[in-house]
Amino acid sequence: MKPWVIKLRSFARRTGVIGIINRFRPAGPYEQRVHQALTSAVRPGDIVWDVGANVGVYSELFCQWVGKDGCVVAFEPFADSCRQIRERLPDCAWLQVENVALGDTETTGRLLMGPESVENHIDTAPDSNAAEANSVPVEICRGDAVCKRLGRVPNVIKVDVEGFEEEVLQGMGDMMSAPELRSILVEVHFMKLEKRGRPTAPIHIEEMRRARDFKTNWVDSSHLFATR
Repeated sequence: MKPWVIKLRSFARRTGVIGIINRFRPAGPYEQRVHQALTSAVRPGDIVWDVGANVGVYSELFCQWVGKDGCVVAFEPFADSCRQIRERLPDCAWLQVENVALGDTETTGRLLMGPESVENHIDTAPDSNAAEANSVPVEICRGDAVCKRLGRVPNVIKVDVEGFEEEVLQGMGDMMSAPELRSILVEVHFMKLEKRGRPTAPIHIEEMRRARDFKTNWVDSSHLFATR
């Protein structure tokens, strides 16, 4: 992806043009395209990571798709959302809920609370005023470290972390080289990345996957799907 493309995508979101474009894309509505990409990737018996699970909408689908011979790991830094995931799937023995955020280092940060839970996002800036705002402390772990602790490499990963996606993937360097990992779907939050001073992150995200023999494809204007 070229820098001018990134700027164009950000402009399209600010002006609302992207919503109009999405309505006329032939692949169907926004959620349908994401749903189709994930259903094509997940197989019965798979290990699936739902990174930024929120209240578990996709975690529930993943649990249905992989079945009892599979495993779904839902990563969600907000404790109340973790509770809702467990309440949504109280009898699913193959679901594991991790009350942590993933990143590129083992550290702590703040989870800034938005008006809606889907807007919650991590802040790790040392000079931030997040502690004074509507936020809660969170533990941040590298995906590689969690994978080592769990003892199993995921086959499919879904990432939706509100502008923290580059750090999440940087913390999965060893995992992305593992042949067991077949597919990664990332929602790229262009405007939030730009606001964080990381406007070239989408380029780096594509480069990280291609360097490990993934083929990348934009499912829609926000979701990058990598397969091999």
